[in-house]
Amino acid sequence: MGLFDSVAGAMMNKVMGDKGPLAKLAMELFQQYGGLPGILQTLKNGGLSEQVDSWVGKGANIGVNAEQIGSALGSSVLAGMAAKLNMTTEELGGKIAEYLPDVVNQLTPNGVVENNPALIMSRLMGMLK
Repeated sequence: MGLFDSVAGAMMNKVMGDKGPLAKLAMELFQQYGGLPGILQTLKNGGLSEQVDSWVGKGANIGVNAEQIGSALGSSVLAGMAAKLNMTTEELGGKIAEYLPDVVNQLTPNGVVENNPALIMSRLMGMLK
C-alpha cells in the first residue's frame, strides 16, 4: 500500500467513522472492475447472473455467500484487495457477500444499471452518510 493509499484510507476512516472500511471496499471494487457495470458483469460471468439480476431488479434480493463471491471474482483478486484493506480473504468475501446485494439494489433504484460514474459515486456517498 502506497503512502497516498494510507493517507486516503486514514482520512476516509476519520470522515466516515465506522463506515470507512465499507467505503474503502466499495472504492476498491469500483477501481478494480471499472465501475458498477464492470463489477456486475464480472459477477454474472462468474455464475451469479440470477443473483445480480435480482439486486438490480425491483423484487427481493437473492443472497450470496463468501465462497460464491470468491469464485466469481477470483481468489487472487480477493487476496490482493484483502491485503490492501488489512483483511483476510475470507473476511473480505464475507463483507462483499453481506453488503453488495443491498448496495447494488440502492445504486439501481429504477432497476437499471447506470453507466454514469458521477451519479453512481454520488449515490454511493449518500448511502454511506
